[in-house]
Amino acid sequence: MPSFLEERLPVDVRLGMSYADDYTVMITTTSGGAEYRKLVQPFPARSFHINFTTDQADLWSRVIALYHRAYGKFAGFRVKCMDDFSTNNLTGTPTPLDEVLANSSTGIYQLRNFYGTNGTALAGVGYPSRTIFKPVAGTVVAAKNGVTISSGLTVNTTTGLITISPAPLISDTITAGCQFDIPCRFNSMIEVTAIDRKFRDCGSIDLIELLNP
Repeated sequence: MPSFLEERLPVDVRLGMSYADDYTVMITTTSGGAEYRKLVQPFPARSFHINFTTDQADLWSRVIALYHRAYGKFAGFRVKCMDDFSTNNLTGTPTPLDEVLANSSTGIYQLRNFYGTNGTALAGVGYPSRTIFKPVAGTVVAAKNGVTISSGLTVNTTTGLITISPAPLISDTITAGCQFDIPCRFNSMIEVTAIDRKFRDCGSIDLIELLNP
């Protein structure tokens, strides 16, 4: 049974959304009050809190239907964060020079998006990146040594891997940009409240990002 649905949580119905990024940090406090902190994973993990208020038929046919197709908390799906869906300044049109990708000798590269700056570090503290597993089809653009790649570029929109053929040299600088969705799953049940005969409200829907979908 597949554990990820390649479909997007509806965002074109009336909704309210809040979100927050967190990092897994283990903190140990000694008897003297000193703290020892260990960063378990250097990637942001986003959680969403969503409230839908919409027509009953729309809620049932789209939001509730997705919940059931996902078997509740079991399967993941795509979520577009309206404040953070592009490698170009969060919401801009992607460019081939947006983000530097890790070196590869195989011609296969993983899309990613840095937060804070473009992959540099300051005083030993790195600026983290989000691995982009779910780029939006038709939005990925890439460049080699600053020159846009116009042919030989293949994009896997289910993994975020791009393949460049022929494979660049290990010393070449590969950059890329795209729009992306965040892979998430439901982290709560959906409680529906009848507002009147036609409209329904389902608040307190919690979603959590899947770091390894």
